Amino acid sequence: MDFNTVLKVQVQGCPNRLKSHLVGKEEGRYLILKIPMVANAKELFAKDTELVIRYVHQGSIFGFRSTIMLSVQDSFDVVFIQFPKEIEDYNLRTHKRFECSLPARLEVVTRSNNRQLRFKGLIGDMSKGGCKASISLQELEWVQEPLKIHSAVALFLSLPGIEGELSLLGTVQSMSQDSNTLSLGIQFVDLSGKSQLLLDKFLAANGLSGGL
Repeated sequence: MDFNTVLKVQVQGCPNRLKSHLVGKEEGRYLILKIPMVANAKELFAKDTELVIRYVHQGSIFGFRSTIMLSVQDSFDVVFIQFPKEIEDYNLRTHKRFECSLPARLEVVTRSNNRQLRFKGLIGDMSKGGCKASISLQELEWVQEPLKIHSAVALFLSLPGIEGELSLLGTVQSMSQDSNTLSLGIQFVDLSGKSQLLLDKFLAANGLSGGL
């Protein structure tokens, strides 16, 4: 877990999952969580309270149980919880993904004025159902309208060992940004018979048995 990871916290005596963030940790000893803004926070986040915590990382959801060691609510609104002894993970992706680094061209249709924006990008992983594409922020400097979730996107790329250019249609399902790149989680839609065949052939050649 990285700092500022979004956490869903389930507390004894509260039926709802509360949103929190990881704000500190000492490996093997404790994690520090921001106390959610709720009316009865002092009672819910008291010492020795048991918690169930879930978070998403790289497409999988993880969960663990812990206990509050120390509650500091008057000045910092944080709790120290026991470092998890065991973390369970549940894959959210329907298909296994192949890690790669493939240059691609992306065409994104804007939602407001139906304009196609063209970028150079890099495919970082791929499956039968989708991929992760990254675009340099330098490519985006001239773009006035930001890219949005659910935007339609077309990908054009060449796959190693596969003759010809592959075209794939999809929609943007997730977005994240660091200091250099914008990353897009893309779900494929309406793949043609040829595109599907070439994609399956590429994935099978890399040990994914057609991406299933």
